[in-house]
Amino acid sequence: MKAEPGHASEALKLLSQLGYESTLEDLKRVLAQTDRSDEIYIAKICDKVVGLMSVIYFDYFPSQEKICRITAIVVDQNARGTGVGSQLIDFAKGLSKQQLCSKLEVTTSIVRQATQQYYENIGFTKTSYRYAQEIDNL
Repeated sequence: MKAEPGHASEALKLLSQLGYESTLEDLKRVLAQTDRSDEIYIAKICDKVVGLMSVIYFDYFPSQEKICRITAIVVDQNARGTGVGSQLIDFAKGLSKQQLCSKLEVTTSIVRQATQQYYENIGFTKTSYRYAQEIDNL
């Protein structure tokens, strides 16, 4: 289901497990925005939020295709190994088909080697390196 401002505290806990710091107020504000370029979803077990995923869709000019990218995916450390991650990825595959995307991508930190191995084990292929540079907007 789509995440809502009421899921902000659970999102805060899950994002911190990925190493991202935020505030409850910032997450409430972001989850309330209706004009975002991404979509944020949660996964529940017995009415408890145990997973979070965000996806974006974009046109990729070099290959003239539309791509769905999972920009964040996390399953609570106490719910890992229960299939929630695979269900979220299957959900993203369904979203990709609905949006007529030809590819589903996922990004992860270079230091998360176990995560990289998981993605490769479920059929993803490492196809590129991503470089980033901070932009000073002051």
